[in-house]
Amino acid sequence: MSDLHYTHIQNPQQLPSHQQKIQDAWHLHNQLRPQFLTDAEKYVDYIALLLSERQQFLIVQNESGQIIGLALFNMHHNTYQGKILFLEDLVIDENLRGTGVGEQVLKQCEHIAKENGCSHLSLDSGVFRSRAHKFYFTHDYIADCFHFSKALA
Repeated sequence: MSDLHYTHIQNPQQLPSHQQKIQDAWHLHNQLRPQFLTDAEKYVDYIALLLSERQQFLIVQNESGQIIGLALFNMHHNTYQGKILFLEDLVIDENLRGTGVGEQVLKQCEHIAKENGCSHLSLDSGVFRSRAHKFYFTHDYIADCFHFSKALA
């Protein structure tokens, strides 16, 4: 599966020309975040909010135009890695996992990071996602920190 097509949405101004494609990506994003991305009707509005907060959205299609992957990320500076691309979400259709699509999309994200002067690509992965961990380890990623969070209800 080498003929992947990427739509890189970098800001809210690009939203109108890609609104339908974003809406069509909901079913895929929902595979990763079913507890949070529950409302398909509000998905485009939520992506618009993320874009307004400097997130970027990468939609991946196969040669037939089917959406088979996506990535959500931002680029910023921190005090221990310099400029980084932080990968919030990487989703490959569950029926295509293990086929090489994820590797291609991850490499595309690395390419975007390098093009933009980033020295690192960083991400978090849930402790229960052992298959994802194996994927990242296989692609030379290391577990270099713990991520802590607390719900503020």
